[in-house]
Amino acid sequence: MIGVRQLDAASSAQIRLAAASTDLEQALQIQFAEENAVRGYVVTHDDSYLAADRPPDPDFDDALAKIASALRAQGLLRSLALVEDMRDAHRRWEQQVALPLIAGRESAGLRAMQSAGKLLTDEIGGDAARLRQDLRAARDDVQVALRRRINATVAISAGFVTLFAIVALAYAVAQAQAIARLERERTLVDALQRTLRVGGRRLPRTQMATAYASATRETLIGGDLLDAWSTGRDAGWLLIADASGKGIGAARHAAFAQYAIRALAAESTDPADVVTRFNRLFLDTFDDPGDFMVLFLGAFDATAGILRYASAGHATAFVRRGDAVEVLQPTGPIVGLGRDETYGTATVPLATGDVLLLATDGLSEARSPEGELLGEDRVAALLREGPLDPSALCGLLVATAETFSGGVQDDLAIVALRLTGERDEPEGAFDALEEAT
Repeated sequence: MIGVRQLDAASSAQIRLAAASTDLEQALQIQFAEENAVRGYVVTHDDSYLAADRPPDPDFDDALAKIASALRAQGLLRSLALVEDMRDAHRRWEQQVALPLIAGRESAGLRAMQSAGKLLTDEIGGDAARLRQDLRAARDDVQVALRRRINATVAISAGFVTLFAIVALAYAVAQAQAIARLERERTLVDALQRTLRVGGRRLPRTQMATAYASATRETLIGGDLLDAWSTGRDAGWLLIADASGKGIGAARHAAFAQYAIRALAAESTDPADVVTRFNRLFLDTFDDPGDFMVLFLGAFDATAGILRYASAGHATAFVRRGDAVEVLQPTGPIVGLGRDETYGTATVPLATGDVLLLATDGLSEARSPEGELLGEDRVAALLREGPLDPSALCGLLVATAETFSGGVQDDLAIVALRLTGERDEPEGAFDALEEAT
């Protein structure tokens, strides 16, 4: 009977930890729903956005309370601090960001308040990632203990061994099926994402490299997009974008952006016109107020030595000329806010030896264990002092982000381009973009 009780305790622990993992994902879904509701209301001032998910939402605290109960029952007392940190950050997000935005109290400025909200939601996401790791490690420990107890039961009763071996086998089959479902989704998203990252062609008279670093395996690959294509012997387009959300939905938005922008660019030579039309098309296609996209679209002319670009809220964009680094400022808001948004086109001169660097926010917003952001200034300094070779530069930036944050917390995509001035390829034939590792 001792073996039976031990096996029953291990089974109960498995169920308890699995429920805690489910509660954690539910809490994150609640947070995401609240963010979308507030974002939709701020953009439209339509009360219907707040009908179902108006902050404060007590279900978030209820989910965390269930997690805390499971942790105490399992003796994972050190992990309780992560739950408390998540609860505190969520409460601060509701009180300091969400409710003031709903009430129209934006004295600090909308951008500053949204930035503060981003810091808090990142803090919640970081705590959740560490808590996932703790729960996964605890489940692994319970499984090891379960196997040991099954083996120990052999000396007591072969009948009990057979019974619980069947139970363990049934559990293993169910777990394998669940893992297989997750893996199929991850494989689908990963295949689509690889297509988006390396489907482009090297622009004329340049060296180009890309890099991509994924966040934890529990977070499905997101909507980062890199693309480049030629429009002649000495000209081409360059695109980098980051769609909101994660997983298949975000990858679907990125795929839509890639092919829609290519089609629109075939009919126009003005980046601002392409982005303005794409913004309207995006809103016509996706009606969820939580869907948005940050992007940078550049039209490169090697003969004239210029890059004409439109930037929809894309922050990490630089040009290095010798020891000087220029910041390429956004020319309009993020895509998906409203149909009447307009975008400008900026022109940047580029000469032989200049380096263009573009990256999604997973680079500048890499966060140290103390909560400090890597920041645009550090990225600019790395570009100024780093190698001119695009592949080496991409590798340096990814390694720095991983070291600074102790592991990538958000997906990041980087493209680096250096002008060579050499017409080293025949018309229409360019190498596939290299992916730096």
